[in-house]
Amino acid sequence: MSETTDGTDLPESNVFARPWPLDLGLPGFTAVDHADIEPAIRAGMAAERREWEAIATNEAEPTIANTVNALERSGELLERALTVLDALTSATDCPDLDELEEVLAPELAAHSDAYHLDSRLYERFKTLDDLVAAAPDGEETRDADGAVIDAETARLIRLTVEEFERNGVGLDESETDALKEINARVNALKMRFSILVTEAMHAAEVSNVTVTPALATTRPHAARLSLLDRSMNRGLGGHDGAGDTRDIVLELAVLRAERAALLGYPHHAALVAAESAARTTDAVREMLARLTPPAMANARRDAQIYAARMENDPETQEGETFGPADWPFYEAAERKDRFGVDDEVLAPYLELWSVVVNGVFYAANRLYGITFHEREDLAEHMYAPGVRVWEVHDGEGPEAPVLGLFVGDYYARAGKSGGAWMDSLVTGSTLTGRRPVVINCCNIEQPTSGPALLTWDEVITCFHEFGHALHALLSETRYPSAFGTAVPRDVVEFPSQLNEKWALHPEVLSSYARHVDSGGPLPTDLAKQLRGQGSFGQGYATTEYLGAALLDQAWHTLAPGEVPGDIREVEEFEHRALAAAGVNDALVPPRYRTTYFSHIFAGGYSAAYYAYIWSEVMDADAIAWFTTDGAIGGDLGLNRKAGDTFRREFLARGDSRDASTSYRAFTGRDPSILPLLKRRGLT
Repeated sequence: MSETTDGTDLPESNVFARPWPLDLGLPGFTAVDHADIEPAIRAGMAAERREWEAIATNEAEPTIANTVNALERSGELLERALTVLDALTSATDCPDLDELEEVLAPELAAHSDAYHLDSRLYERFKTLDDLVAAAPDGEETRDADGAVIDAETARLIRLTVEEFERNGVGLDESETDALKEINARVNALKMRFSILVTEAMHAAEVSNVTVTPALATTRPHAARLSLLDRSMNRGLGGHDGAGDTRDIVLELAVLRAERAALLGYPHHAALVAAESAARTTDAVREMLARLTPPAMANARRDAQIYAARMENDPETQEGETFGPADWPFYEAAERKDRFGVDDEVLAPYLELWSVVVNGVFYAANRLYGITFHEREDLAEHMYAPGVRVWEVHDGEGPEAPVLGLFVGDYYARAGKSGGAWMDSLVTGSTLTGRRPVVINCCNIEQPTSGPALLTWDEVITCFHEFGHALHALLSETRYPSAFGTAVPRDVVEFPSQLNEKWALHPEVLSSYARHVDSGGPLPTDLAKQLRGQGSFGQGYATTEYLGAALLDQAWHTLAPGEVPGDIREVEEFEHRALAAAGVNDALVPPRYRTTYFSHIFAGGYSAAYYAYIWSEVMDADAIAWFTTDGAIGGDLGLNRKAGDTFRREFLARGDSRDASTSYRAFTGRDPSILPLLKRRGLT
């Protein structure tokens, strides 16, 4: 037997019995036997329970060392094992591990409850919180050891107290039992939904969104209708009932509503809002209501233009009329006529690795001074060929301090979840001394031969996901739970959306947009037209996004008795909810329909899909800052002074201080919504 660092015995043959030997704790995926994962997770849960118990039963007065730091250091084995399980199930085809996730889901929920419902742990944090609250203004607060409770620690303590209270620590025994049952069932249902949606996406040969990019190049109209039909009917069961997710949706909606009621909230959305930057569902509702009418009006205006194009298209047959299946096709044609650009024209200039290395990395170097050194030796330990690893340094040359590792998994493969995401394979913090290891996952088709040429949307996705990576790589917080992207959902998208800006910056674009064969730059007139599109296409893009955000709110502002009781009511509920909000879903379907809306029924965005547009208020305002206050000599903000300001005041802070405080420290003002309205053509 071999003893792990947390005292848990696992067989020496189990790869999780010891910390990863690779640099910065990069998981050694090729060394993992699937059979090792389940015992490691169970051992990890047991070890963390013992760590919690030691903190809870400590007879000494609560201090930073014996309570805050001890809790932040707990769970190392469990985190390592769960990180590997999550990475493999989301990025590879492994039905055995998908099944394991389903089996473990209720137990992991119970494990989480063991922490959140432990009144002894709560009381220790409450004691420290009361100590801070009782201190006279301007005076230092010290714990029983004499250690100063600084602002970062005081914030963590307050947020932890709120988390305990929000998760039911004060409930009576019967309510606690009910809550535990709900949490276990919710976790199991989320896992099942995720598996079914991924299977349906691959079976239908579509992307994860409703209106798939392939529609832009599909002919004729009938073929587009067939493709959209396959996409929109995912999760409805088809003729044999396979893959039907509607029963899961309805049960999740009921369970979340019941849990909210148990915890004293009118609905699930109110519970989620309580830990967000928005704070209330009224604030969310007001923003969505402000944006929806002008977005829908713009979509209707554009639809008239595209309908006329379709009517004049010689391939249009008698009786065929413009609809959602035709939108990408005729929008692309209109874009090419107006601006001379489309994916076919741009593709030879958008080779994947040039976009990543000469675009994404280049912009990060110009803004933050960081450099990237490929580690092929580490890539050999990843779970699939084609995954690349870079060591990220804070400065030029191999002697510059190492910030962390960046892993790029850009290619689609069987079993991989749809869309794109960032995740942490190792969470950094100054308390633990660990540096972050972050991964970006995309779904770019890998050609059988030759280079991978991207669409413009895929270029933006690469920049977007790396914005999340920067949030982690440049974080300097003390506590793991406040590190990097561990901020409220309606804040976390801000750095990623802001990073999209640099894809079109003239200097960055000229660096990566090089012809795959000749190496020549993107023609000047083409680059100018690409940058000059303004709010073109935003009527549809904004409305389809808002449709999904509105659906999310509709499902999660229901009381238990208001949830439909029959799966046949799901589609009608969708239609009524969107119509009530002013969205014509027959013209602009939501980006995700209920039955394949993984963000909210499998991921962490339930009642929080609005977060993208909430964050975009900061994003659009921050771009205005970069191009004015942050610009030097007409460089539009692409300089170290502006980058270092953003890094120091926002990216480095994680959740160690309130996001609004960090934003004001960064720009000197609160964000205005006007830049967003102008960008989206909603003024």
